[in-house]
Amino acid sequence: MKQSLIYILFIFLPSMLFAEETATAKQEPEEKSKNSKISLLLKRQTYQYLPYEYTSLTDKNESLVPTRSSSALKENGKVLIPFVFSYENFAKGLKLELSYFEIEIVNANTFLYQQTSQGPNISRHYLSPMARSEFEFNAYKSLSPRKDWKLYLGGGIRNINRYLYGNYLGQGTFKEYFFTYGPQVSVQSIYELPYDLAFHLTMDVFYTQGTRFFKQPNLTEDRFQYSLSTAGTEGIFRGYEFDGSLAYSFFPNMKFFVGYNMIVSKFSYYHYNEIQFSRSTENLGSASPSVTGNWEMNLPKKSENFDTLRGIYLGMMVSF
Repeated sequence: MKQSLIYILFIFLPSMLFAEETATAKQEPEEKSKNSKISLLLKRQTYQYLPYEYTSLTDKNESLVPTRSSSALKENGKVLIPFVFSYENFAKGLKLELSYFEIEIVNANTFLYQQTSQGPNISRHYLSPMARSEFEFNAYKSLSPRKDWKLYLGGGIRNINRYLYGNYLGQGTFKEYFFTYGPQVSVQSIYELPYDLAFHLTMDVFYTQGTRFFKQPNLTEDRFQYSLSTAGTEGIFRGYEFDGSLAYSFFPNMKFFVGYNMIVSKFSYYHYNEIQFSRSTENLGSASPSVTGNWEMNLPKKSENFDTLRGIYLGMMVSF
């Protein structure tokens, strides 16, 4: 339903604005005759998501010859419709901008190689279903170093939410959830080119931190796990976002974009003092599951690893 409404807006708004532009074709360009502008940019973004759980499979500092390695991640792509809404006041040199998107992957998998005491072992490893959402609000001061170059300097707040869903229905909607927010600085550049083309470049640097919510117990393909000392744990994202695109203005109030977006963040746990107790399981998810073996205690170490999104997009911006 949500995507249907977005597609309707994507088609209907340009038609309305084109009709209005035709009726006022003899007037001056809109940016010159008005003191402000409101814009809506819709993207068809193809993201490849490399989550923390995948980059953590192999400890890069383990040894010169690691005992674990993984192949490229598969089934981790998703097509999204992010949006960017902006308001610009030309007289005051002020621009406000907000954006949002959410990505979910449910079947990401890789081949995992492990060197065990019984010898080498290769198996297909499935990551738990997961989702990540991002909301940004930025304020900019606009500058014009040259007639064909506009520069926006500013910053704002970024909110990153990250969900790790349960493998089985008995675990509920999630087994781990982070709600983080924090400041960011942002720079935008628009360089006008001949033939109604323009090059757009945006760079954000951010830091977010927030609470971790954890659901017990944790069930995996072969383990039943219960954890102690989980209270007070938080999550931290530190990273940057790069967005570069080429825009074509086929009407004064309409632009078509082709671009590339990349969000690289290093995720880490904060105040992580968890103690894990686990036992082996058999036939988990079937009509007759069972818990076997002795209880084992583990004090896991959580290191910093990357959580990365990247991909190309097509976009359409309408201004009024």
